[in-house]
Amino acid sequence: MKLQLTANAGLLIKIDGISLLLDGVCEELENFFGTPAEIKRELSVEFPDAVGFTHRHRDHYDENYARFYTYKTLRPVLGSKCSHLRVGNVVIDAIPTRHIGKNDVEHFSFVIKGTKKIFFMGDASPSELKKLSEFGKPDVLIVPFAYLNSQTALKTTKNANAEKIVLVHMPNKQKDYYDLWKSLENTIKNEDIFFFDKIGDIITLI
Repeated sequence: MKLQLTANAGLLIKIDGISLLLDGVCEELENFFGTPAEIKRELSVEFPDAVGFTHRHRDHYDENYARFYTYKTLRPVLGSKCSHLRVGNVVIDAIPTRHIGKNDVEHFSFVIKGTKKIFFMGDASPSELKKLSEFGKPDVLIVPFAYLNSQTALKTTKNANAEKIVLVHMPNKQKDYYDLWKSLENTIKNEDIFFFDKIGDIITLI
């Protein structure tokens, strides 16, 4: 399994011979990375087998790309209009979950089941891990920095008993006005947690 960071909180996931793009195209905001033009071109020429967005905030979602993907491939975009999809031997379900600190945002987390089980949380509240527990224990849990930026959040995250935890949604280190990287490093210095330094980086998981 390969995970490539293509946006602030988004990944191109390659598993069991298919490619899945989740929250993988977005614009750049003040302190969060957008999708570089080169990667966006690549994703618009060689389309992923499936695309999904957890919610429509600008740091997770690109409406133009979503429309272009459906227009070119005739495939639905996972989320509010498509909650279940099978591609090859991989099944993806979009599960309604509550956004961190918000009740008025339509939000979904993704459960991917192939030879490995992946939970992609988007900006869901850590408490929503209990809802996904009905799908069993994840091999890989993909979460935003908020799941790890305190000992309490880390404990909740570890209670999911994931084999591997992968972190996304970290700010640009040059624009980290709230010292989130420092907070994170203090929390996980003794933990086996994977994270990306920059857009385009790839993590290979066995």
